[in-house]
Amino acid sequence: MELSKRLQAVADLLDCHGAVADIGCDHGFVSIYLIESKKAGKCLAMDVNKGPLERAKEHIMQKRLSTYIETRLSDGAKEIRFVKDEFGNDTLEVEAALVAGMGGRLMIQIVQDSLEKFQSMDEFILQPQSEIPKVRQFVRTIGYHIEKEDMVLEDGKYYPMMKIVRGEYKPEWSVGIPKGMQQMMKSGKIDISDISLLYDEYGEHLLKEKHPVLRQFLGKEKELYEGILINLSKQGTEKSDSRQKEIKEKLKYINLGLEWFEYEM
Repeated sequence: MELSKRLQAVADLLDCHGAVADIGCDHGFVSIYLIESKKAGKCLAMDVNKGPLERAKEHIMQKRLSTYIETRLSDGAKEIRFVKDEFGNDTLEVEAALVAGMGGRLMIQIVQDSLEKFQSMDEFILQPQSEIPKVRQFVRTIGYHIEKEDMVLEDGKYYPMMKIVRGEYKPEWSVGIPKGMQQMMKSGKIDISDISLLYDEYGEHLLKEKHPVLRQFLGKEKELYEGILINLSKQGTEKSDSRQKEIKEKLKYINLGLEWFEYEM
């Protein structure tokens, strides 16, 4: 099964597992790929809508993988079940999950609504389409942290994604920060709160790895917001003045992100 660039990157973040839930499976292509590539022994292809689930079922049958992939109508992760193991203990039927291609707010809600289940997983992959800083902040509140990130450009859109694993978030402020940024901190130009905001906005791992797609994204964002600022400056209204302050604050961190790429590690 050949996946889109975005979905391939999402699947690549996942470790190998005995059973994986593909939440919001759409056409079922990721589940098929995980079985064919042996990244999963079994998959639950889950969707809240009957139409996509029926199409997923057709694709699974065409690939003759019905033994390995079960389709299940589910609002988020609600239909993932706890089952009895050989010792009589309640065990989640999957070890990991993928949640991709939906808004960040909905993604947070899905995890919150089935928090016990997500906290029973070894890992889960999130690929939010919006409100990405809020997703990163939320992960820290549930006893998990972001272990790895990736970002791809596909059809003119930028898609960040993250691998979430157990363990409290423990920032290493002295590791992976470019020397120039460290000098800015020592001189008082920026502080830890600025670095923390950069991590939430653009991804700690993407920054520390100097991910080329993030660099390209920041360049586009700078161009976009500078254009907005020019237009607002011509309006001269109280509302436009307030908006200019917001845009200038946004540009401050976009420029900090770009500076990150210029400094030596």
